[in-house]
Amino acid sequence: MEKIVEEAKKVIPSVDEIINSTWKRLNLKKELVINKFGEILIKFDEFATNLFKEYERESLEKLAKLWIEKQKGELKSKLEKLLKDENFVEKLSKMFVDFALLVQQLEKDLGNMRKARGGKTFEKVVEKLLKFIDIKCEIPKGEIKKKLRRIDIVIPSGEVAIKTPDKAIFVTCKRTLRERWKQEVPSVGPNQRVYLLTIDNELSETKAKEIKNLGLIVYIRDNLKEEKFKDLPWVRKLSDLPKDINL
Repeated sequence: MEKIVEEAKKVIPSVDEIINSTWKRLNLKKELVINKFGEILIKFDEFATNLFKEYERESLEKLAKLWIEKQKGELKSKLEKLLKDENFVEKLSKMFVDFALLVQQLEKDLGNMRKARGGKTFEKVVEKLLKFIDIKCEIPKGEIKKKLRRIDIVIPSGEVAIKTPDKAIFVTCKRTLRERWKQEVPSVGPNQRVYLLTIDNELSETKAKEIKNLGLIVYIRDNLKEEKFKDLPWVRKLSDLPKDINL
């Protein structure tokens, strides 16, 4: 039965495929991304999440088809007998317990995939949008990734970040700021600019102060900045990011 679950999960496309599909649907214009970077980033995240959920449904449908196909002969025989049984509902319910357990396992796996992919998608979309508006950047890989550790994106390049860190911008992307967020963000070196990007719907004043104490600049949803953090200069709108990078 585990093989059926794994087969059903194959319906889900890769992170890059979902990003590319979302990109085509949005048909973005450069000027719009420059001026409304935060809004576009959130819109992209919503579209990609909804697209993933569509594939989740397809995955569940595939699971049902595979389960029925695997035992269609036996099911047909059992159903014919059950239709003549007075305890039809009770016995039919028991018959589908195995399928319910498979669904439970698949939903658990899909939930874990959704969380992991959500963070990776957010990081890759930030990189894609920055490059789209002609801001040089890259996601560190290999030895550079090991050296930079918790940095998700470097501007303009990993080489600059390593050799002359004062001339680079270090970006860490956190779709949400969970309980352990402080352990997942980088430490700030001398003369370094480290930006924390998040689309978390909630940011407390306590977290905002902790971010300042860590030496980070945080970019949040535009409306959240206006509503709660107007007077905190280290808390900024995501839509201000392109302008701040080009200062």
